[in-house]
Amino acid sequence: MRKTALCVLMMIGAGILLPSCEKTATDSFTIMESFYTESKGLQTVSKDSVNRFSDKVNGYVVTNPQAKNHSKYKLIMDNIKDATLRLTIEVDDEWAGDTTITF
Repeated sequence: MRKTALCVLMMIGAGILLPSCEKTATDSFTIMESFYTESKGLQTVSKDSVNRFSDKVNGYVVTNPQAKNHSKYKLIMDNIKDATLRLTIEVDDEWAGDTTITF
């Protein structure tokens, strides 16, 4: 009788735990995919927006460390890095006289 009750309790516990684990993995997959999609457009937004996106991704990874194992994680980080390292130089070719630039 005790063995039967123990088996029933174990089955109930497995029925509760296993679906919840599957849901977390699915949610993590969906979120990382959306982060990747969003990261592909970072070259067209302001640096402040890139920093906010980076904070959002880092906050998610801190609370869900398994996200670092996702296949898109490195691609997301590369897109963030590329977006923050951009340099824009504009030259005004209509100036009058000499201009001295000191670094």
